[in-house]
Amino acid sequence: MTALRKHLPLPEEPQPGFVSCLRMAALDCRAAPRSSLKACELLDPDAGAEAHAALLTRTLPQMLRHRPVFWRPGASGRSFDEEWLLALARAIAHGDHSSARFLVRSRVHAQAAPTLMLLMRGMVGSLDIY
Repeated sequence: MTALRKHLPLPEEPQPGFVSCLRMAALDCRAAPRSSLKACELLDPDAGAEAHAALLTRTLPQMLRHRPVFWRPGASGRSFDEEWLLALARAIAHGDHSSARFLVRSRVHAQAAPTLMLLMRGMVGSLDIY
């Protein structure tokens, strides 16, 4: 009985909408030109979560100290970068400014922090983070 359990696939848990949206945007922007951080200032605050996600995935390599890793849509589990962004989204959603500040300062260039927060706030309000 236990040998059978070892070979049965585990049921996949669906990813939060936030992660799914990021993965789709990352997949779409692989061939797209990179955007500058200044372009983020021109984004309409009322633009949808998809627009914020697209701009975030295009500019994130400039914001971080490394190139972020996004897994393919539908993959179970999450990369460290996806977990980090999800933790930041949850901190923003709960108004936990100390945690959000810590998460941003630990990985993001100082001049890019306001841009990251602008894009994250544009996504958090309309996507499932759990």
